[in-house]
Amino acid sequence: MECSERKIDLVYTWVDGKEFEWKREKRFWQEKLGIYSGDEVNDCRFIDNQELKFSLRSVAQYAPWINRIFIITNGQIPSWLDVSHPKITIVKHSDIMPNDALPTFNSGAIETCLANIPDLSEYFLYANDDFFINKPVQPSYFFDKSGKPIVRMYKLDWSEDEIEHKIYQSNVTYCAKIIKDKYGKFYKYENAHNITPYRKSYFLECAKTFPKEFDRTCHAKFRIRKSLQRTLHDFYMFANNLAVCKVYRKKKFADNIIIGLRTPNQVKNELKTRNPFLFCINDDEKTIPDHRLRLKSTLSEIFPVAQDWEYEADFQIKPAWKNADSINIVFAPDNNFCKYFSVALQSLIENNNTSKKYDIVVFESDIEEKNKNKLLNMIPDNFIMRFVDINEFINEKFKSLELKSKNWWSVSMYYRIFIPLLMPSYNKVLYLDSDICINHDLTELFNINLEDKKVGCVVDTISAVLYRHLQRMDYMKNVLKLTNPHNYFNSGMLLFNIKNIDKNGYIQDFLNAYEIEDLLYPDQDILNVMFQNNVKFLESKWNYLYGQCAWGIQYLNYIGGDYKKEFLEARENPYIIHYTSPKKPWNVPTAEYAEIFWKYARKSPFYEEIIYSSINRLYSDLGEKLFVFNNRYRVYFKYYFYKIFTNFVTGKAKTKFFNKKYKWKYRLRKIREYKKSMR
Repeated sequence: MECSERKIDLVYTWVDGKEFEWKREKRFWQEKLGIYSGDEVNDCRFIDNQELKFSLRSVAQYAPWINRIFIITNGQIPSWLDVSHPKITIVKHSDIMPNDALPTFNSGAIETCLANIPDLSEYFLYANDDFFINKPVQPSYFFDKSGKPIVRMYKLDWSEDEIEHKIYQSNVTYCAKIIKDKYGKFYKYENAHNITPYRKSYFLECAKTFPKEFDRTCHAKFRIRKSLQRTLHDFYMFANNLAVCKVYRKKKFADNIIIGLRTPNQVKNELKTRNPFLFCINDDEKTIPDHRLRLKSTLSEIFPVAQDWEYEADFQIKPAWKNADSINIVFAPDNNFCKYFSVALQSLIENNNTSKKYDIVVFESDIEEKNKNKLLNMIPDNFIMRFVDINEFINEKFKSLELKSKNWWSVSMYYRIFIPLLMPSYNKVLYLDSDICINHDLTELFNINLEDKKVGCVVDTISAVLYRHLQRMDYMKNVLKLTNPHNYFNSGMLLFNIKNIDKNGYIQDFLNAYEIEDLLYPDQDILNVMFQNNVKFLESKWNYLYGQCAWGIQYLNYIGGDYKKEFLEARENPYIIHYTSPKKPWNVPTAEYAEIFWKYARKSPFYEEIIYSSINRLYSDLGEKLFVFNNRYRVYFKYYFYKIFTNFVTGKAKTKFFNKKYKWKYRLRKIREYKKSMR
């Protein structure tokens, strides 16, 4: 039979390591078995970066002759995959593995049972989800004319130390020893770690030949030493002359390659330079979050054609609690801010209403798995917390938009703007910044009638003293085009009245506001432009902005009337403390309400990290102050230069000078603080 006439199936193993229930079950078994660290439980082994979608695209583009595609999962299904497609079959672990081996978190255990897949063809290929085809490939690349699999191997160059201490190297060597003991042949090779051809009958024969070894590996929930790698099947075929062994003595000469998950340009340059048939993009412990973040856009460029088994992306976040009047809250910390977010979360937990359900959604794009696990371990039974990477949503809906960070704010500051688009099934959703502490049951906030308004929020402290900040007033009127600058609100607490927001015009409203150049406070200014005249103003106690008094208690002398009374009441009994300004409690432990932050921080799993960062910051701030003080004459000159000339320019130049003035004013303030500390 000619190669082209054979039916050749393709088998994948896949898991979504970000799913809440899966993570909880994995943690349970790690604790039960006493496995807390090591290569066998490293999160990078289970992270889904949606590589499977693009691997399937590569197959459709370059190997359309593939017969059927089987995807082995624990029951999870990729959100984008149409499982009713005739070419795709989902295979559960329970379909091919014994019940007493489940659940499993060991790819090696799953691989021992590949031949048990119902209706699997005699000839099949096996792939991980991060394997890709780079150019047209024929069946003859995988099987010779007689039907023997052509297995590509690398010659081993491992040290004795690697074999002793690294579990993969140890187990490949163990497989080689098993074959040597049985057949007297020792193979110093490793599988080229890419799409590999097999015969089902050979798989079954190998399992019958080594039943004890297969059974031990099959029942290991995590990788263990002296267990099987699929390399054993390769060695078995070689020893019995059932396969063709093609050995690359140097990896750089291979026609299938492994690329570390690095920058998009590094990945694309490697493919262009070497032009392999197959490649693997390997996510390992050296991978940084930014590389994962950009992987999908890289793969989208390499494999841009969507297939008919892909659903159109549905980015809607559904309520976590069904038939429940839940408290729905969104946070958006980046990885660096997780430790401070944990304090906000602890304060929410301690002030929660135990009769209510809490639906917590964390918008993120770079939070490390270890930090997610710490945060998830904090939550009580009446909470569900989910991490949602909205980078895919932004790439899909705003392809031409490059979100700009500013000063110490990362691009995550924009994420709150997308809440109405991502959560249309909710009635109300509360957004909270992560530099806050909650001192009151939020049920009362959710019970406030927002009437026909689109958002409930608190007026910003600057709004009451605009008569002292004429340039800021001018900016609000002439740049932001606000009809009433005195209604300018703070965006650190936003109660979205989702049902009153028209989703159709929302995107265009955002894009129009985003086009304004040199925004002073990007997300906050944009939201004020979008929602002006559609705001239900709430009492200041729901977002007590402590920054004004942190900088100078004289602020109280500049405000008056009903606002002063309301602000003083909020200061006396704040329901939500918002630590605005750079004078955060972790920077200035003597600041107003810092003791409340530290009360919750002591109970946070990040407490030691917060302390360590605070000490480091103390020394770095001292260095910065010394530098600024030594350059004080330049700071004075720059500040007064921009202050004076702001009055003589108009339009975009005025906005630019205005922003520059504030930058140098901040440094001038640092000098004055340093002078006071020396007295």
